[in-house]
Amino acid sequence: MKSGCLIKALIASTIFFAVVFYIATNKLDDYFVKPVKDFSIKYFTKDLKDQFKHVKETPEKDSLFAQINYFTNNLKDLNTVHLDAVSEVLDSIEFFIGDSVVTQKDLENFKVIIEAKLKDERSKKN
Repeated sequence: MKSGCLIKALIASTIFFAVVFYIATNKLDDYFVKPVKDFSIKYFTKDLKDQFKHVKETPEKDSLFAQINYFTNNLKDLNTVHLDAVSEVLDSIEFFIGDSVVTQKDLENFKVIIEAKLKDERSKKN
């Protein structure tokens, strides 16, 4: 192999790996993580809308759904999300809507659960 060809190959491979490293460290969130988060959150809320069809229409139901939207929007802002926190929130939602009526007490309990989970997720982030 000629030395000029070797030098060109080294320069080309260095530039290639520098570009790959830059994209992996700086742009991976934009190309992979954010679209996956957005898709999963849309799927999460769509599934919840289907579960809420049998719940009686009350102002508490609307408030509960607003709290769920607040939780999902805050999940978008976090860098890492632990699935056990999301599953616990899902379990509590299923528990509160299990009797087809959302009461004020259920809504207050759910607010406490959401704030605790978001606080835990934020502290894990730091």
